[in-house]
Amino acid sequence: MQRSIRSVAVLVVIGNIAIPSARGAEVTGATLERKFTQTVRPFVTRYCIGCHSGDSPAAQFDLRPYSTMSAVVRDYGHWTLALERLTGNSMPPKQAPQPPEALRQEVIAWVKAARMHEARKTAGDPGPVLARRLSNAEYDYTIRDLTGVDIRPAREFPVDPANTEGFDNSGESLAMSPTLLTKYLQAARMVSDHMYLTPDGFDFSPHPMLAETDRDRFTIKRIIDFYFSQPTDYADYFEAAWRYKHRAALGKPRATLAAVATEAKVSAKYLPMIWQILEEPTERGKLEVGPVAKLQTMWRDLPAPSANQPDAVRAKCVEMRDFAVRIRNHTAMQFSSPLVQGLPAGSQPLLNWKLRNFNLNRRKSDMQALRNDTDPAPVQAEVPKYPGLHRDAAPRWAVIMANERAGDADLVVPAAERGRYETSFARFASVFPDAFFWSERGRDFPEAARDKGRFLSAGYHNAMGYWRDDVPLSELILDDKGQKELERLWLEFDFVARHTERTYDQFYFNQAGAVDGKGAESGRPRPPDKAITDPAVIFGLRDDYIAKALANPNNDPIAPEAIRFHFHRINDTLRSLERMRLEAEPKQLNALAEFATRAYRRPLEQSERDQLLGFYRSIREKSGLTHEDAMRDMIVRVLMSPKFCYRVDLSDARPGSRTSARSNP
Repeated sequence: MQRSIRSVAVLVVIGNIAIPSARGAEVTGATLERKFTQTVRPFVTRYCIGCHSGDSPAAQFDLRPYSTMSAVVRDYGHWTLALERLTGNSMPPKQAPQPPEALRQEVIAWVKAARMHEARKTAGDPGPVLARRLSNAEYDYTIRDLTGVDIRPAREFPVDPANTEGFDNSGESLAMSPTLLTKYLQAARMVSDHMYLTPDGFDFSPHPMLAETDRDRFTIKRIIDFYFSQPTDYADYFEAAWRYKHRAALGKPRATLAAVATEAKVSAKYLPMIWQILEEPTERGKLEVGPVAKLQTMWRDLPAPSANQPDAVRAKCVEMRDFAVRIRNHTAMQFSSPLVQGLPAGSQPLLNWKLRNFNLNRRKSDMQALRNDTDPAPVQAEVPKYPGLHRDAAPRWAVIMANERAGDADLVVPAAERGRYETSFARFASVFPDAFFWSERGRDFPEAARDKGRFLSAGYHNAMGYWRDDVPLSELILDDKGQKELERLWLEFDFVARHTERTYDQFYFNQAGAVDGKGAESGRPRPPDKAITDPAVIFGLRDDYIAKALANPNNDPIAPEAIRFHFHRINDTLRSLERMRLEAEPKQLNALAEFATRAYRRPLEQSERDQLLGFYRSIREKSGLTHEDAMRDMIVRVLMSPKFCYRVDLSDARPGSRTSARSNP
């Protein structure tokens, strides 16, 4: 039955109980205290204590402790009940001596006045609010805000109970049992499993980041999503250029290419290049030839704006796109792995050189794809079978492309003007790459008939390995911000997933034995005194491969350079990542302190920061944890702290104020 004076004040208003105005003036505390001493206390002593005292007071209400007004205020719940009984003439009971009616009314008036006085004094103060744990919903929402990922760890928690009044957000109901504490620990560990370290802190993934496959899947998906979010459809650019050309007729005479690009959601960097090749003047009065001339003809044939044919322009722009794609597919540069006797063409140093050449030549045209009009008609060749294991797919692809090129009339050029046509094809290729990026690559690259879904793969046989191929996207489409974002994604791919290190590990133990004449999958024994990633081991293997390439004069002369490129790229990448990880650790610890600040919903005190860092050093030194494992344990520590798990309503710091300031999770 206990109630605080603050709660009673609210109940009085709700109950619509009349409160006297003390004859028009606000009653002071001193006046009420004096009235209690002179009138109320004697009244209680004479008419009430006889029943409400002793070992068994009536209604279990002992009036003897209420010797001061402050004692009454502390237990106003009982005095509210006494007020009701006095007002209803049921106390003192009929058989007991009755007080004069005027005295009864004085006591009733005093109880009401005291109540009003306390209500005014504490207006706006809800009173003490118990600290409580976060509700299940609050826990999930707070984790989402902290991590940026909707993990929902509270789904394994029991349903929040309600208190006796039916509320499920009170301190009485949201208690912490030993069983629930275990659930909280499991939830904290679940959240920490989603953490991954970055060069300047840490972040969280939608799924756990413990296994290598988890890290690959997450970092690869981010790059793939970035690639396919970029505006690379030529038809969109042709249509945007058409809108710029007819801007006056379309009601936007002052529109700029940049404004049109923004409205069309295409690259403001690339659209001017498209506009220029469509509208560039004829050189020295001569008509354009080749693919540039045909594209310009298609451009000039686009209809003017018309309300009757709203989709006509789009359909024509799609035709222009299909023409550009076909020409670039048929004139794309072709490369094969260097040949080294005793090494398979699929050996990583040789295959990577082939991939690198594709990277660097996507904006070039293969002039061997052109056929003079005086040449005899080509004969369709039989496409060979798919190559065997560790063999290069380039010969098969060369036959496929030769057959496709033979049927493309736009690749036939006048022999007398071949130079002009080659210039046109080169110009066309500089604006229209054969691919802006390459998202998946199988063992038969660049043919994509098999091995679908090997995103960013280098195309090694039964070995992991990734290869980046997006130079045209960066050069033509991306602005400075986009370029930095893409670089960051690829950096974090290796920083988080360690793909270069893991690829080299597989190469060393699976394929590197080829230089010893033991076959492509022989592998090498582990060095007795060094890690296989040690520069001495890497460059020792390089020298063995170079010796193999130089052993036979019939080997491809470019092979030694290809081998050097491969091993130096591996060593440079591994050394760079080593330095980056060491430099990142202090930044990641600072990020942990910021994480705790947000988790606790207030700035950290210096002692709290010192305790966090002390605990980190302790678990690394005493438990032998890696930096990453220690960071996960630190996240668990933060999430298990009452400073995070509990919601505490703090008092306003203003002097004399008793209002509460909510600490919102």
